[in-house]
Amino acid sequence: MDLFSNILIPLIILYIIVYGRYKKIDIYDSFIKGAIDGLKSAWSIAPYIIGIFLAIGIFKTGKGIEMLEFLFKPIAQLMSIPKELIGLIIVKPLSGSGALGMYTELAQRVGVDTLIEKMGSTMVGASETIFYTMAIYYGSLKIKNTRHTLTCAMICHIAGVIASVFVCYVMFV
Repeated sequence: MDLFSNILIPLIILYIIVYGRYKKIDIYDSFIKGAIDGLKSAWSIAPYIIGIFLAIGIFKTGKGIEMLEFLFKPIAQLMSIPKELIGLIIVKPLSGSGALGMYTELAQRVGVDTLIEKMGSTMVGASETIFYTMAIYYGSLKIKNTRHTLTCAMICHIAGVIASVFVCYVMFV
């Protein structure tokens, strides 16, 4: 398989070059124009990325997660969600890297192949970093009115959390 993947990428690049030559396209010039457009896009969304990371940092440093964990603990108990997962559930819509860090810490604390760890890994895979994704897409398109996107995305996140817990209880208990 390694040999296949090591050969496949150069073959794809060779195909692009041959096809571009066949169509009489200046491949290098097209590449440079694409790179410039990519840099322009990255530059235009940079303030939105910086803003969302700053907000996440302030939220995490300012004990916002601990306050939300306290508020959501009764709801989690009602839904049979282990209390160890509340922080992960809160952080995942905000930051993928933060959620991955929390999951890693959770796996070290409760152990690998435990029910709670399996629920955590399923949650990490079953949901999206909502605020980051919205900042990137809406920011790059300069859309200020997101309408119902956040509400729908949060409902989907909650559904993913509930489904993760349910599936893990069914599969592993």
